[in-house]
Amino acid sequence: MKKKWIAAITALIMTVALAGCSLTLTEPEEIVNDFFQGLKTKNEDTLILYTKNEDINMLLHSKGDEEVLDQLYQSLFENLSYKILSVKKNKEETKASVEVEVSNADFSKVLKKYQDKAYSYMQANLYSGNMSKKKLNAKCLELFAEQVEKVSDKVTKAREKAAETKEEAGTETKETETSEIDGIQTETITISLTKNDNYSWDMELTEEMMEIIMGGLIIPL
Repeated sequence: MKKKWIAAITALIMTVALAGCSLTLTEPEEIVNDFFQGLKTKNEDTLILYTKNEDINMLLHSKGDEEVLDQLYQSLFENLSYKILSVKKNKEETKASVEVEVSNADFSKVLKKYQDKAYSYMQANLYSGNMSKKKLNAKCLELFAEQVEKVSDKVTKAREKAAETKEEAGTETKETETSEIDGIQTETITISLTKNDNYSWDMELTEEMMEIIMGGLIIPL
């Protein structure tokens, strides 16, 4: 009887252990999905793995008004979407590449517009005697966030309009293509992954990839 109890407890422990192991992301596409979902929802437990990337590090650790920073982040990724096109592994299954179609609002002109706004502000306040470094930094962050939000809002409205047009045409069940939305840019990136010792994969995130993911946005240093 005692042996049966020991066997039953051992089986229970093994079941729990296996359930715990199942939480590990074991396929390259799972890692990629986890990253993009973490980016869209600002899941710091996921993104902390990628803080070697300059953009991720800045997005997570920038200092300033929390409300402004949150709005900036939300605007930046509100229109982000992605589609995994293919997954390839080498023969030894130690390396993989995942091809992903990435779409986001086109933020490529934001930096120039921000610089113009910031320059005008500094010109108007340069000799006011009331422009401390802290106040200037706060204002510059606010101006940058405003420019990102303007682009994001414009694309969101375009997306809603495209959905309304489909509904009126009776084709609302068909997903709206990003090419049908003004202000969206779509590019394909190839993500490299390497098998690690935990039966999972390490994803390489380059600065070039993040620039595409962020819609061509360049964050001022």
